[in-house]
Amino acid sequence: MDRTLNPVKRGSKRRRARNAKAWQLYSPDGDTCRFCPHGAADHLTSSGQPHFYRPATEAERRNLLEKLYRHDLPDGDAVLVKRVTVANRAELLTAFCKTCAAEKGTTQVLCYVRTLAKGEVVGLATRDQ
Repeated sequence: MDRTLNPVKRGSKRRRARNAKAWQLYSPDGDTCRFCPHGAADHLTSSGQPHFYRPATEAERRNLLEKLYRHDLPDGDAVLVKRVTVANRAELLTAFCKTCAAEKGTTQVLCYVRTLAKGEVVGLATRDQ
């Protein structure tokens, strides 16, 4: 699976600040990567709020102002789910090192990827249980 991260065309102060705070949580000393000897400036990063989805309650389904999502089940049915944030701060999702990539003669080197707690649906009982 290709996880290439392209640099943004137009920067965002909010995104840069979120990525910088996420890097502080990720880095042991605040600047150096955990997996290579390079600093934050040598990396392309993406960050986000880890979250799960859980089945919506009856009251949430009735409330028109509640933001719900449709989750399609493998058997063709669908269920409404609600997003639940599981961390109070954004965490680093990917970190690509530009310097390591140049040393290895490739376009990007992936130092870190977080896949846990990013959009999984929990609390759905299967029909055969």
